Amino acid sequence: MKSDSRTASDQSARERIRHSLRESFIVEAAAGTGKTSELVRRIVAVLQNGLTTVDRIVAVTFTRKAAGELKLRLRQELDRARRESNEATQNRNLETAIAQLEEASIGTIHSFCADILRERPVEAGIDPGFEELSEDQAPLLFDRAFREWVESKLNDPPAGLRRALSRAMSGYGGDNLSPLDRIREAGWKLAERRDFPKPWRREPFEREQETDDLVEAVSELAEMCSQCKKPADELFKALRPVRDLVGRIQRAERERRRDYDELEGLLLNLLRELKRNQKKGRGFFAPGVDRETVLKARESLISCLEAFKVKADADLAALLKAELQGLIQRYEELKAQSGALDFVDLLIRARDLICNNEGVRGYFQQRFSHIFVDEFQDTDPLQAEILLLLSSDDPTEKNWRNVHPVPGKLFLVGDPKQSIYRFRRADVLLYLEVKQVLMKAGVRLLYLSQSFRAVPAIQQLVNAAFESEINGDTVSGQPEYVPLEPFRPAQETRPSIVALPAPQPYGVYAVTNDAIERCLPDTVAAFIHWLVKESGWRISSPGNAGESIPIAASHVCVLFRRFISWGDDVTHAYTRALEARGIHHVLVGARSFHQREEVETLRAVLNAVEWPDDELSVFATLRGSLFWVPDGVAMKWGNSILFVLCPILCRRS
Repeated sequence: MKSDSRTASDQSARERIRHSLRESFIVEAAAGTGKTSELVRRIVAVLQNGLTTVDRIVAVTFTRKAAGELKLRLRQELDRARRESNEATQNRNLETAIAQLEEASIGTIHSFCADILRERPVEAGIDPGFEELSEDQAPLLFDRAFREWVESKLNDPPAGLRRALSRAMSGYGGDNLSPLDRIREAGWKLAERRDFPKPWRREPFEREQETDDLVEAVSELAEMCSQCKKPADELFKALRPVRDLVGRIQRAERERRRDYDELEGLLLNLLRELKRNQKKGRGFFAPGVDRETVLKARESLISCLEAFKVKADADLAALLKAELQGLIQRYEELKAQSGALDFVDLLIRARDLICNNEGVRGYFQQRFSHIFVDEFQDTDPLQAEILLLLSSDDPTEKNWRNVHPVPGKLFLVGDPKQSIYRFRRADVLLYLEVKQVLMKAGVRLLYLSQSFRAVPAIQQLVNAAFESEINGDTVSGQPEYVPLEPFRPAQETRPSIVALPAPQPYGVYAVTNDAIERCLPDTVAAFIHWLVKESGWRISSPGNAGESIPIAASHVCVLFRRFISWGDDVTHAYTRALEARGIHHVLVGARSFHQREEVETLRAVLNAVEWPDDELSVFATLRGSLFWVPDGVAMKWGNSILFVLCPILCRRS
């Protein structure tokens, strides 16, 4: 009964989206519920009923690819509506919309802001012929600004930069970035958030005194540990970083005064090492030192180090933020010299133009009659401010939190659960705030819960896994969970969820992750082979919902949590297992493509063809997996054989 009421609510929401065109809505919907399709249908309904013209519509999507797909889907839906409509006025409206579709403002928020700035460049105070920096170009220009800035600072680095470099050089950071690369990354993050220019608060922090106290605690723990005469003791081995740090401090302070910048990084690195290995061992520890005393001392040191880390991180962040403003300023100067704006500039300049100029704000409020936003959970503060101000019914209002949208002008769809990915500064707390502001202003909230993508069993699994975790806690930034509801019937002839066991999970003594990971590639490939070749299972045809077809390799998707683990290509064993069973596959997004054997073989062949004097490439080609010419023949007749085999290779390709 509960499911039936939810389904009815879902259908009611879809009806309101398509027919209640003078109401503004926020639509929350999970993946697979057709929220983009509903957005397209609403646009078509608005145009079909003559409420506006296509040139006065704004449709904002997250990526350019999505914008292209949205425009294509809109064209298809307009054609469908025209074929099905029997009313003359509606037909004329649809034909006009189709003819003028290219005039619609359908694109990313950044392209929309660029169009606004190009239309009113004088009021925005920018070069009318400005260039938009792409996501690849902006970091390159920033790199140039960083090199110039850091070269001017390294002779006499300020306190924050010196501390940050000392941290990085001490090994603290846990990544493969160089010390300067870490500073550069911090600067780039600030550059992306330069619309928040206020300085950060610095709390009182007696860094030197707290460092001295921690060094004393480390020394005391090292002294306790030194009494142990059992090198194989697990606790003794776990405390090796403590002993190493004390020795390093003692050696350094024989030569020079205590370096607090270096010690800060070393202490933070020690915290990471102690938390990584917290083995306790057992039995007798050392004469006069019981194990429990050492364990309590370690716990106390970890607690003190964690408190120190919080204070030190906050203090350094505020200090470094102030010092990096010179870097941000240099980046701004380079962009101004080249007449370029990056993505954040487009948002800031458009926001300032709309917010600070009442005449321009009123013009664009009249210019655009309807605003549609897809994937609204990915919005950031600037985007929200721009879109809400343009939807306002009061041209004098410049605070987006006080905006009352024109009835029917605003239509937002999104899935707040996906805001955890924080694309381009997106934040679920901002989404929740915007939602509350709009609901107070009369915008209605609708939910779409019927998912067209998955079978009921998978939906039940998702609901059971996430319904208790996503609890709507606004303090921690949790959206409300909307359970998925079924659309298609359950599959009675086959299971929809299979828990594939690892056949060889045991290491030397017990179950280990390494053993599981080693046996999984062949296990997964064997299951896919059985699924495709032997199971006889059928699925609904993607092109025809009423038809069932046998499962093929193209219907199977293997997802990886990561492609690279400890320098190894995780996907390699899986692709080899699939190849061994003759299962056709496509690998998408792997990072080690150019290190694969077949790719290296082809590169060697191309090098040999392009540069026949490259004896190493010629020999690698002839002795490789493509030809395998004997050593003696390859050494004597290499280039001649290659000349003969090249046409064969081309025909094979």
